[in-house]
Amino acid sequence: MPTDLPSRRQHSQAYGLSTLRLVIVGLRLRLLGWRIEQALEERDHIKFLHYLNAWAELHRRAFEGSGPDASPSVTEASAIRGRHIFCDRARDSLSKIAREERRLARIVGRLKLARARGNRRDYERSYAVGQKSHDRTLRLWQHISLSFHSRR
Repeated sequence: MPTDLPSRRQHSQAYGLSTLRLVIVGLRLRLLGWRIEQALEERDHIKFLHYLNAWAELHRRAFEGSGPDASPSVTEASAIRGRHIFCDRARDSLSKIAREERRLARIVGRLKLARARGNRRDYERSYAVGQKSHDRTLRLWQHISLSFHSRR
């Protein structure tokens, strides 16, 4: 039996390269998704923002790479719109988280100062403000986490 007969389906090299490109992009998106989940678990807003921007950029380039005449279907268009909305909301929440973390750093300084001075009233007031700021930070992280996991 001859084994060197040509196959009935002739695929061009461009077809193979585009398929390989799609597979690589898919793997990169999964890896970035995993890293985003890790940053969420660690509550690291800097890593999260970095990976979120890379994820959004890779999605954008993947869509642009599908061809200049490619127009998205209705489902693809809604998925793109949903991705943009998610990224915008997450970035907004991350800026709020960064602000709350700066506020917490100032409050910790006030707590140390009040403790050193022995001023119980200032200590309790700063503690209450810090507790509210901490609660807001946790709520923001929960909001990001819920919206990220609801996309799956």
